Amino acid sequence: MRPIASILPIVLAAGDSRRMGYPKALLPLGEELFITRILRVLRNAELPRPVIILGRAAAAIQARIQDWPADIRINADPDRGQLSSIQLALANIGPEYAAGMIWPVDQPDVSEVLVRRLAELFLSSESRIVFPKWGAKRGHPAIFHRDLFQEFMDAPLKEGPKSILLHHQQETTELPTEESAVVQDIDTPSDYLALTGTSLEAALEAMH
Repeated sequence: MRPIASILPIVLAAGDSRRMGYPKALLPLGEELFITRILRVLRNAELPRPVIILGRAAAAIQARIQDWPADIRINADPDRGQLSSIQLALANIGPEYAAGMIWPVDQPDVSEVLVRRLAELFLSSESRIVFPKWGAKRGHPAIFHRDLFQEFMDAPLKEGPKSILLHHQQETTELPTEESAVVQDIDTPSDYLALTGTSLEAALEAMH
């Protein structure tokens, strides 16, 4: 079986967080931030140094993660959508990686146990795509075999990754989980309140 270090984590944090009104990567989650929680889980799960895609808030985010080993890339035009960030991450991946694990920063509360189980399922199966599934919904982080990287690179930005997923339904494996965090996008102050039990305003005040 291939090693877990052959799966390259890709953390997507290039969005403008307009509905939140504050960079989602820098939102507090317990004693951590969304982005540092994800980075800690990846490190503890023994995944390799991640690629992090940042956007217009790059300077503020980089200042908070400078102690974390990562390959930072800047998406100069994140308005082109999530696929543009995925393409930026996949543009120069070394041959040592068998797959990419795509993890959006607005889904920070996924456990280390689940991330490990996803990686192990991918490595032990013949699947091209592995997703966590909560109820009837597929979530993140999702793992894609390197055989699909070129399809991501060639896909039209307007379509996003959906056509690739449809094309490879037969080669997709789902991992059922009780963790609703795999499908919860934390996009608005009310989402943040539901996740943490704290209002966004109070959480940001406590940081300063």
